[in-house]
Amino acid sequence: MVGVDLRGIQAFVYSGRRILDAVGRAALVAELTDTTDPVYGVADLVPEDCLVLRDAGGALTVVLPDPESARHFTGRYTRRLRDRAGGLTPVVAFVPFGPGASPLPGTDAVADLDTALAELPVRLRRARRHMSVLHTPAPGYGITAVCSVSGAPAEAVDGSRPLEDAAGAGRRVHERVAADVARARGIGRRWHRAHSDAWLTGPHRDLALPMEVDRLGRDHGEVSRVAVVHVDVNGLGALLGEYRERAGTPGAPGSGALAQRELSLRVSGLVEGLARALVRAVAARVRTAPGRSPWLPGVDTAGRVTLDHEPPGPILLPVRPIVVAGDDLTVLCDARIALSLVRYALEWLDADPERIGDPADPRAALHRALARADVRGRTVRGPGGRAHRTRVPTVGAGVAVQPVGAPLALGYDLCEAVCRLAKARRVSEVAADPAAAQEHTVAWTTRFDGVDRVLDRMAAARAAVPARTALPMTGSAFARFLDRYLSARGPFTDGDARHRGWLVSALVPLLESGADPGPELDRRARVTGCPVVLPTGWTHGELLDAAAVRDLYLDPGLTEGGDR
Repeated sequence: MVGVDLRGIQAFVYSGRRILDAVGRAALVAELTDTTDPVYGVADLVPEDCLVLRDAGGALTVVLPDPESARHFTGRYTRRLRDRAGGLTPVVAFVPFGPGASPLPGTDAVADLDTALAELPVRLRRARRHMSVLHTPAPGYGITAVCSVSGAPAEAVDGSRPLEDAAGAGRRVHERVAADVARARGIGRRWHRAHSDAWLTGPHRDLALPMEVDRLGRDHGEVSRVAVVHVDVNGLGALLGEYRERAGTPGAPGSGALAQRELSLRVSGLVEGLARALVRAVAARVRTAPGRSPWLPGVDTAGRVTLDHEPPGPILLPVRPIVVAGDDLTVLCDARIALSLVRYALEWLDADPERIGDPADPRAALHRALARADVRGRTVRGPGGRAHRTRVPTVGAGVAVQPVGAPLALGYDLCEAVCRLAKARRVSEVAADPAAAQEHTVAWTTRFDGVDRVLDRMAAARAAVPARTALPMTGSAFARFLDRYLSARGPFTDGDARHRGWLVSALVPLLESGADPGPELDRRARVTGCPVVLPTGWTHGELLDAAAVRDLYLDPGLTEGGDR
């Protein structure tokens, strides 16, 4: 058995400054572990007598007949990896098994395939600890042209986007990039065309997904921020393990692993279906009018997101899936619709699978697959109180708001960190309340000063008395939070500049100190004649969380349209 784990995927994907760089590198990682695609994947490297047990998510596990075949496959694969994505580092582990297999030095003999599968993660962790600088290539830098993205030697010219030459007045020049950057951008354009054609069909053909961060939707004089949204399936390892035990055939070694791979493909289809649903939901809310720029309206508010449009070209949506692989979904969007996108995603996942009309819908397909293996589901209660059962797993969602032009790498690190925090809180609450396992979890940050500082500040805010944040939230608490604090009936919807100034200078410091805001609210009502009505059962943490995102929230009414 040969196991390959790719290190540095996140740093590799988000090392560029453009959406196209991230999209192309994410698609390249997917292709480097795709053993079914003979054109863009690595199907040509897989021998006929090879059994593929895993080929997704930056990991590859194959079974070959003998050590010589294993060494030959590994040599060819790592060479392909070095040629196409030199920024990725492969970690490789061998697990000989079977009656005639000779164990590796310092390891015990492995009897069968299932035991080898259990041993493989241990040997991969051991191999990862012994990585050294010898695994890093040392290219020469004795040339003058430098890649504008990575700083490596420039080997190609990207003519797709001419830039202003700082030295020449008005002269346009092309970007000099390394070969791997040019290759990733080519893959990104191909991925972009394929998904645009698949997701924006029928009435949405005049719409397109943006490939530049500053084309996600900006209004002159308004807030110019984007959000990186990361969605990750909760408890996927436990789910795959349970499914492997239940779906495997007794007495047939490896049958559980093959069933596990099939379920992984179902989960991957669920994530891609969610990305498609988000894009179509936003597309369904686009509005146009003669003589005006297209826009995305806000429900019950005067707000709107003006969309980028250069006639006669297509209208660019303010949302762009970047990573759609395995159980991970990363989306870049205008910050004003980020929380609405998360809410729509949770509602889409919680749909009743028995009421979904399309039998090919990935939610219904995953539900049926888990039902055949008798995997326990969860109970979901809709807005009207009606309950139903679904086996679609819950997710953790993290949102990081950042200025336009900031590095995507930091935005991803932040959203992935708060997503991990939300998932960890769910795990800690399951022991006290088993019902917590049936809930999604959500967390976000509007800070932009490093992962450790953001997490330390959130921990301190939660530990304060009273707590200065309600994050992370469960999915149901998140929906209530948006309705109570940020809807048109919430306490922070007054757009008057004096009200905003009072909120920042008076109410927020008072809440941060832990004091009762009642006297200040009474004084404010006497002065202005317009009382500020707080929601019933308000908390300091929820009020502070709402105040932090009041300028970064617009509800486009995604539940009114789209792919439900």
